[in-house]
Amino acid sequence: MKNIVTVGGGTGSYTVLSGLKNLEDVSLTALVSMADDGGSTGVLRDELGVLPPGDVRQCLVALSENSNVVRELMNYRFSEGTLTGHSFGNIFLATLEKVTGDFVKGVEVASEILKVKGNVVPVTKNKAQLSVLLSDGTLIEGENKINHSDLQSVGIKKVFYKNNVELNENARLAIKNADYIILGPGNYYCSVIPNLIVNGFKEAISESKAQIIFPINLTNKQGHTKDWKVSDYVRDIESYLGKSVDIILVNNEPLSAEQIKHYKLQEGDGVLVTDDLKNEKVIREALLSNSFITYSKADVLQNIRSFIRHDSEKLAQSIINIIK
Repeated sequence: MKNIVTVGGGTGSYTVLSGLKNLEDVSLTALVSMADDGGSTGVLRDELGVLPPGDVRQCLVALSENSNVVRELMNYRFSEGTLTGHSFGNIFLATLEKVTGDFVKGVEVASEILKVKGNVVPVTKNKAQLSVLLSDGTLIEGENKINHSDLQSVGIKKVFYKNNVELNENARLAIKNADYIILGPGNYYCSVIPNLIVNGFKEAISESKAQIIFPINLTNKQGHTKDWKVSDYVRDIESYLGKSVDIILVNNEPLSAEQIKHYKLQEGDGVLVTDDLKNEKVIREALLSNSFITYSKADVLQNIRSFIRHDSEKLAQSIINIIK
């Protein structure tokens, strides 16, 4: 039995987990960022004082062995009335936190109800407000504001949490017992890095004997990682980890002309990641999804969600080859 731990937010982890969940002799644990404060999640967080359910919901849905109807139910987003913009799954998880008195316990109950194959573990039990200090002294607070801010023009001095955010003990044990740890893919500064800066994460990684797999994002984010190359991602994430990654997964499948045109119109130049790394750790394979992603009109964040994605099955096959 191989223990695989994924680290990320919602969308990227959903892609990885969807492909891996049916593997035999594999135990999956998804470590999920608790920094999200936008959209439906942000409203519930502000109004009810709950921990952010959105990214956890996506991981639960990815690992659920229930019917398609149940998965659609969890992702259903209301488009009218006072619940407009909210997904049923977010409300469900927020309610479970209120009923059990503990978000982590609520996630465990949800896992039983949804027949989740694996474990979904919030990286922390603490309320986590992500903050970025720019080189000119500007302070940007909150994941949603950071997501919409230009961090590159001035430069990032520090990414941190204002309050004390400690690694969940279950997350620490998962890292300790892991054979493989997959970092990302996903929104780099808003979904991946928020896990790595939790107190105790770096120490847990340093003590783990797991091989670290790093799937490079397919595209850069304007104002965050514009013009980044593969080497930039590797260098930066290793600075947060305090150790080297073991395997670097790079897509070598070209985007369609339609995808490139649409994405450049939305994001501008410098959004396609250049493969510049000559390293024996790099594995290059076709990992691109050829599906054109669409979103619910009730999703208030639909305009900023990426529609160029990794293919779950292709990514899973690459990881299977690594394990074997």
